[in-house]
Amino acid sequence: MEEGKFIHAPVSEPGTAWLWTAALLALLAIVLRQPILLILAVVLGLVAGLARLWWRYGLDAVTYRRQFATTHAFWGEEIGCELIAENTKPLPLVWLEVVDEFPKDLEVIGADLEPSSKVGIALFHAFFSVGPYERVRRRYRLRCRARGYYHFGPATLTTGDLFGFSARQREFAAADHLTVYPRVVPVATFGLPANQPLGDSKALRPLVDDPLRIAGVRPYVPGDNPRRVHWRATARTGALQTKHYERSANPAVALFLDTNTFEFFWEGTDTALLELSIMATASLVAHLLDEGRAVGLYANAPVRDTGSFDLAQVAPSRNPAQRQRLLEILARFVPGTGVPIERVLHLRLPLLPWGATVVVITGRVTTALQRALLDLARRGHHPVLLSCGARPDLDPALQRRVTAYHLGGKETWDALADLTLAG
Repeated sequence: MEEGKFIHAPVSEPGTAWLWTAALLALLAIVLRQPILLILAVVLGLVAGLARLWWRYGLDAVTYRRQFATTHAFWGEEIGCELIAENTKPLPLVWLEVVDEFPKDLEVIGADLEPSSKVGIALFHAFFSVGPYERVRRRYRLRCRARGYYHFGPATLTTGDLFGFSARQREFAAADHLTVYPRVVPVATFGLPANQPLGDSKALRPLVDDPLRIAGVRPYVPGDNPRRVHWRATARTGALQTKHYERSANPAVALFLDTNTFEFFWEGTDTALLELSIMATASLVAHLLDEGRAVGLYANAPVRDTGSFDLAQVAPSRNPAQRQRLLEILARFVPGTGVPIERVLHLRLPLLPWGATVVVITGRVTTALQRALLDLARRGHHPVLLSCGARPDLDPALQRRVTAYHLGGKETWDALADLTLAG
């Protein structure tokens, strides 16, 4: 762990006045020939010297770190957390106080967190007594009851002498992170059919080319899409070759998550609607991948702490790693960008395979979104609308051509939250 920096350090070392007092008492004892005064001077000098010693060297060669059982946890999981203080010098630490910054949304079982002036942060206190060349561990368990990407640290260490004359602090800025995936429940929890949650997903033709499964190559014929040219095979044979895809009656699914819960992003976020939308999306991801479908995810929000402000986009895939990838993105969303979801549909539609099922999960069904969904239906896609919040007033034309479900609003989220607490 990186070296910490001292904070709140006085200009001069403590105990100086006591040492001068001890020296004056010793001189007075010699002049007056008073042994009791001399003993008092010696004791006072020793106490002041020890106070200076602990102040000067107490936090030297001291390290502090957190150790988690895992860096990724599922919703509702309890994970182990160790706080480790180590003293690699001969001077013991009679007492060592650690004040660490923990996320307030995570519960530390058996310990109480104190409020902090920082948003989303609470203060965790731990106390140690560390001998010479000793490592001390404190074990706790964290209960993960809220999805998110959580930050731990910095921590402030404080120690001092046995007599309480002085104390010194050092800050350790090293941070740790924990990702908690959103909760996944059976799709029937939201009132969706367990067998066909997206309705009858047949496209305009019973079989479509699956771009995720290459069956082989064949000679190029006029009219073939240039994107399908297999350049390695062309170079090997000396004649243009085209990729030949397997046919599939199970088209890919593209999930479009709308993280805007109000018309304008500066109005804030309706947490209940957002979390309900994210939980529904995560549950669909798990269900569809279990069915063997290729699933992708697009949203009008970037992903936290990735170094990029680009809107999230993951192409459809049935790769076994797709589940973890999508759940991690859902855990780390930064919502409320103000970009309309229909704008994201317009930008990402050219990237989708023909016949893909397009699912929009939103808390705001606007007129512009309904027009976009109708346009998708005309282009040969199978659009599905999952709405949260107030039941939307759908256009009759949309009701005829678009599969639509209403997941409920705050009452649904509250019921699920009560269920999670009971579980």
